Amino acid sequence: MRHKQQEVPIEQEITEAESGTQIRLKEMLVDQAESPYDMAVHAENRARVELALSKVPEPYRMTLILRDIEGFVYEEVAEMQGVNLGTVKSRLVRGRAILKSILNPQPPVASPTHAVEGFEISLGEEAR
Repeated sequence: MRHKQQEVPIEQEITEAESGTQIRLKEMLVDQAESPYDMAVHAENRARVELALSKVPEPYRMTLILRDIEGFVYEEVAEMQGVNLGTVKSRLVRGRAILKSILNPQPPVASPTHAVEGFEISLGEEAR
């Protein structure tokens, strides 16, 4: 019985000392930092993107870095590189496509198959 008197429901609102606002106890207990798993996943993704980005040809790579990573606006990127705004936009489209193809390579296309009496055989083998 004495332990029940010390228990505080997690849904209970309490008054914060500094600001005097009402907050719930469960909001104070939540860790807002990234979990170790999330940190590992982000580090792995960052390393994978950096490696893929190093394989993108130069005019596209610099444009991608300035716009998508550094966050400069199109006009600033054009001024930094000494090119037209349209050139920046086309380099971004092409650079992103190259980066996407490096990060997600397409599997080789298999030869078409044809079903014969429950068996699948390649069309190249059908003539044999």
